[in-house]
Amino acid sequence: MSNREIHVVVVGGSWAGITAIHQLIDLSHITYPRLHITLVEQRTHYFHKTGVIRGLVDQRYADKMFISYQRLFLDGGGVSNPFHHFVCARLAHVHEHFIELEGGARMFYDYLIVATGTTYTSLPVTQSADEIDCRARYHKMRNAVDSARSILFVGGGAVGVGMCCEIAEMHPKKCIMLAHARDKLLNEDLSNNFSNSAESRMRKMGIELILGETVLSTTATEDDDDDYSTLSHEEWVVKPQTVITKSGRRITCDLVIWTTGSRPYTEFMRTLLPTSDKHPLVDVDSGRINVLPTLQLSDIRYPNIFAVGDVNSLSFAEKYATSAVLQAKHAVANMRSLMDECYDYRIKMSPAMAAESVSRAQLTPYTSSRNTQVVVALGKNKEIANTIFAKFNAWAWGAKRGRKYMLDKAEKMLNC
Repeated sequence: MSNREIHVVVVGGSWAGITAIHQLIDLSHITYPRLHITLVEQRTHYFHKTGVIRGLVDQRYADKMFISYQRLFLDGGGVSNPFHHFVCARLAHVHEHFIELEGGARMFYDYLIVATGTTYTSLPVTQSADEIDCRARYHKMRNAVDSARSILFVGGGAVGVGMCCEIAEMHPKKCIMLAHARDKLLNEDLSNNFSNSAESRMRKMGIELILGETVLSTTATEDDDDDYSTLSHEEWVVKPQTVITKSGRRITCDLVIWTTGSRPYTEFMRTLLPTSDKHPLVDVDSGRINVLPTLQLSDIRYPNIFAVGDVNSLSFAEKYATSAVLQAKHAVANMRSLMDECYDYRIKMSPAMAAESVSRAQLTPYTSSRNTQVVVALGKNKEIANTIFAKFNAWAWGAKRGRKYMLDKAEKMLNC
């Protein structure tokens, strides 16, 4: 057991970030009692984005999706550790030895985990950091779904497919359509059989699938004077409108729901300078943070900074909640190896000694979770899975009890 005072900052309070916090808390109990752990999260609350699909059609479920972070650091007796803190703030800049929050406050760290995830600009509820405003936005989204007679979803990934099926099941008399740029639904990393199963199920539910069509714009119908071309994707407006595709097809509906446009939040990395311009810290095309197999930044100048979950450059096969959890656990294990070699004392070391402490650390590469269990819900009591084990677990823990979208696990992680 070491009495060194070590400061670890975790930015982002979703699956990856909360998992990392729990792993660090365990580490403070076992080996490093003076481990200072800080969670930095821009939201005042945890919002269960994994269940945004179900919450649109189930008010009781939606009410449970907003969970306070205040119990995260409480032990079994309800006592908080004075070394562990939650800071509600937005990250502005990352520097070599400290982070800067919006407003100018600085927070020094020995180790940093970036788990800021991605944002769907098309889902208004994910754009708010305040719980009251977030609830109001979610209410507006539900009202739009209830009042629309015909709904077009643009984007056939897991979010689009899941949301489309939930609404179609709850509102069987509505005209539900889904347009997708590819000829196959869902992500490219999933098999054709997986996609075909989703397509078959959706057609049986009466959903019209418009595949291989790229949506270009939304305009007013002929009997409407409003100009819809200026509408942003996050505005859920219920009004007669026409969507135009790249091929010139015109699709008429009352409400357009965009389930595309997921983008990682990494602007704060601009202040962290790479060793070479030839090897940027952030991928120019995807906006994701480039990482080594050990989940550290790709630049060996920053061995104490890790990026986990949706925000890093791992393949799309790793962009699921289960993978984010595994990555967070692996990053903390590698971080502990650096702690064991006293890398947090690097300021008092020569560069050669600091480099030697890193080389001594037993860092291991993250093994791609090729067998990750992927389940896509197609309504409350129906789902497709990529393995027989995933299918059984989905039946046992999903359809059997009513689809929860892992809300019960989130509540457990946050000590609710």
